[in-house]
Amino acid sequence: MAEFEVEIKTLSPIHLGSGGADVNIDSDICRDAFGLPYFPAKRFKGLLYESALEIFEMFELADFDRKNLPNLDKLFNKKYFSDADAETQLIVTNFYIQREKKYKKLCDDWKYLQEKYSAFFSPADVLETFTNVRYQTKLVDGVAEDSSLRNLRVLDSGTNFFGKIILLGGDEKILTLLALAIKNLSLAGTKRNRGFGKINCSIKFDDDKDENFYFEKWRKENAKN
Repeated sequence: MAEFEVEIKTLSPIHLGSGGADVNIDSDICRDAFGLPYFPAKRFKGLLYESALEIFEMFELADFDRKNLPNLDKLFNKKYFSDADAETQLIVTNFYIQREKKYKKLCDDWKYLQEKYSAFFSPADVLETFTNVRYQTKLVDGVAEDSSLRNLRVLDSGTNFFGKIILLGGDEKILTLLALAIKNLSLAGTKRNRGFGKINCSIKFDDDKDENFYFEKWRKENAKN
């Protein structure tokens, strides 16, 4: 088993929808019990899978040999492959705004403040420090359509998330694919065609190797062929 730290940097406002809403917000974002925003593990794993598919498509268009890349469905436990059948397993944790120890300390601090000074500190107050609300409406011939005004909460750009990828039974082929998929992943959340959701991802492998190490190694090997 190997654990690799992944960092997600938000380069623009991003909407990581929770599916929740209230009387003030039509579309809210994922946050924990203390109001701290987070990036769900399932969402990131899905995005990583999509990015890996794009890598395979780019290989096909460029006529690169894909024999050194692993089976995506097995790696991501898709289709008819169960966790028990998979030779390798890719486990992704939730991503939080601090690394594990600092995040736990942050939660403890906010729990204390919210319990002792509930009139001044609430999860909603915490969430507002990281986010803002955007409004949109539908125009018909330049005029706003009745009852079309909607809003959504977006996380401010410049917020970083930290999490882990846990790999069971992997090899260098898997690491290469992870590096390429991480490097290729640049968008997340909804409203991506409206300027939202720009991200940059990085991963730390063993011996302080990162996604660029495996990318450069792959590039040099393929330049010889």
